[in-house]
Amino acid sequence: MNSIPRPLLWGFLALLATAACMAIAGHPIIAPEVLAGLGMLPLAAGTVGSIEDALAEIASNVENFKKRHSDEVEGLRRELEQMKTRSARPGAYHTTGEAPDNLDRRAMEAGYRALLAGDKTKANLHFIEAKAMSSGSNPDGGYLVDTMFSRVFNRVMLEISPLRRLARVIPLDEGTDTFEEVIDREQAEAVWIGETSARPETTTPKLNLFSCPVHEIYAMPKVSQKTVDLSGFNVMDWFATKIGESFGAKESAAFHAGDGVSKPRGILSYPTSAAGDATRIWGQVQHIVTGQASALGTTHDFLIDVTTSLKPQYRNGAVWLMNRTTAGTLRKYKDLEGRYIWTESLIAGQPSTLLGYPVEIDEDMPDVSANAFPIAFGNFQRAYTMVEKPGIKYLPDPYTAKPHVLLYSYRRVGGAVSNTEAFKLVRVSV
Repeated sequence: MNSIPRPLLWGFLALLATAACMAIAGHPIIAPEVLAGLGMLPLAAGTVGSIEDALAEIASNVENFKKRHSDEVEGLRRELEQMKTRSARPGAYHTTGEAPDNLDRRAMEAGYRALLAGDKTKANLHFIEAKAMSSGSNPDGGYLVDTMFSRVFNRVMLEISPLRRLARVIPLDEGTDTFEEVIDREQAEAVWIGETSARPETTTPKLNLFSCPVHEIYAMPKVSQKTVDLSGFNVMDWFATKIGESFGAKESAAFHAGDGVSKPRGILSYPTSAAGDATRIWGQVQHIVTGQASALGTTHDFLIDVTTSLKPQYRNGAVWLMNRTTAGTLRKYKDLEGRYIWTESLIAGQPSTLLGYPVEIDEDMPDVSANAFPIAFGNFQRAYTMVEKPGIKYLPDPYTAKPHVLLYSYRRVGGAVSNTEAFKLVRVSV
């Protein structure tokens, strides 16, 4: 019988001691039953054959421990996967491979179908599943959807109303119906003075208060129950398009010509003056005349006057607003060398330019006629402010107009000119 070599024995005992210390500290690196077997090894007969048998047994125990550990980890992984799948939240892991937005969209679609069918409880569950309802929504008071639906709705609104895209839009918090801000349009006076001269009081700038309340607008489109029941009918896109078109047309008209009574106040409803910014009363908009009683000017000089009348700080981001009929007339204007002052865009989606500034075709701008304002020019991000309560509330009515379903929808929005120096109007007059 061969005895165990002393260096091998001491190395084995050191390894065994380390494993025992780790187990006592609560971080075992070897299973307890394996450690116990190793502890008995020095008491065994020290033959090479017996050592080999003991090591084989130890290896077998280690493999069994690794398999049990791997099975436990796999079980935990499957349980976590199932929990994430059930939650269906954006960014979660989905075994079906379907994107979270698609799952939310299907839940939204199911919610709209249930809503139009008059099942508010079922609709409520689907909307909550899609994470689309705000905390203030309830089946009795109306649904307030402001995520996926709002993206489609806003796209339709922006296509109808360029001014909405160009203006400053401020969402109001719950419980707030008016947006207010202080306007400081004057500078504090500064005076050069000698070292020992008297220092009288300088003038103090005057502050103005800009206030813009929200107003309520509603629409009530109808759809037949049979159409709602068709599986191929996209309820959500239909609803977003219908409501978006209805609200977009009305809001755009108010943003241009609204009088501010139960609706936004438009850019064309303010008093105008031919005086410049230095002498004009705050709240009046400067207009530049065409030089013709009922037509645009015979030359484009009046357009040059418009651009130069706008202060330099507002020209960066300035655009022209006009309808397609007025644009058709201006496209024919040429300079003294016979070159068109209108430049067509060569890039898809980019607007044409007039005297170097982008042109937005806005069908709510009036046609050319005596004393009309068919053209506006300015930085509308600085000139016009829109305020809105986020989201749209709606209530279904499957009873009043059977077999059609009425969908009463409303939102709250306001608008007003916040800086009358940031844009100019063209007036058709001598």
